[in-house]
Amino acid sequence: MVRLADELRGECDYILIDSPAGIERGFRNAVAPADHVLVVTNPEVSSVRDADRIIGMVEAEEKGPASLIINRVKQELVQRGEMLSADDVLDILAIDLIGIVPEDPSVLIASNRGTPTVMDGRSKAGQAFRDIARRLMGEQVPLLIMEEPEGAFQRFVRRFRATVSVNGGY
Repeated sequence: MVRLADELRGECDYILIDSPAGIERGFRNAVAPADHVLVVTNPEVSSVRDADRIIGMVEAEEKGPASLIINRVKQELVQRGEMLSADDVLDILAIDLIGIVPEDPSVLIASNRGTPTVMDGRSKAGQAFRDIARRLMGEQVPLLIMEEPEGAFQRFVRRFRATVSVNGGY
């Protein structure tokens, strides 16, 4: 892997190597040529536990510090306390966050079509991927602000305000 990566360095600006979590030999082969390690995790307890183990292995291989991407965040589940928040994940893993990717049906659609999600200008996940790439290039890009889903009370307040402004009061 080191020799292959060294051969490609002259032709490529970046080489991304995907490593399966939990496979020590595969992980060691993937991390051997790494200049920088990105740990990708879902905000689920088992995934975060695996990520923590991987971060320990990255540090043991002296390839750290790693950066974190939190993938497939479902804000409505975070709001209900049914999914770990980005802050929860960061508290557990204690590494730098480079991106938050929301759950987005356009990822599955793009995959089925064989087209990159980043090419879809309406895709929130695509925007998150573009922002991560820009951060890797050294740009200062703010993290994606996850929208809070609008509940019944928020809809009522919005409609009430619209009615008041249209009617000039009651």
